[in-house]
Amino acid sequence: MHKNMFGKTIRGLLLILALVALAACSRDNIKDNTAEPTVSPTQYDLVVRADKDGQFDLEGATIDGQTLRDHIRYRNEAGQPVRSVLLKRGEKEKITNAQVAALAGIARDLKLEAYVLDNDNRLKVIQIKDDPK
Repeated sequence: MHKNMFGKTIRGLLLILALVALAACSRDNIKDNTAEPTVSPTQYDLVVRADKDGQFDLEGATIDGQTLRDHIRYRNEAGQPVRSVLLKRGEKEKITNAQVAALAGIARDLKLEAYVLDNDNRLKVIQIKDDPK
């Protein structure tokens, strides 16, 4: 009888630990690198949507972060400058931290303003933090 009770206690503790770990992993920390914009543009030069596997949907095409960077460079060279980018939730996909990080890197390198219409449908500006050297 004592062994059976001990086994149930261990299984119960393991279940609780597993649920806590699962809850910690699913935390939506997109908000860590974003802030409320003081002024937001009325329209954006480029709008991309979240797609599967941390990729982006640009006008129906699934692209990765490097391809998005190259597309923005191409538009800038072709006389269609991109100064502001908006990342929106996809039809089936939520915005992930990987997408926000990729867009932040692009914004930092190409001197853009990057915005996110987050999973809660609130507009946020991506904060660019340069590493001190």
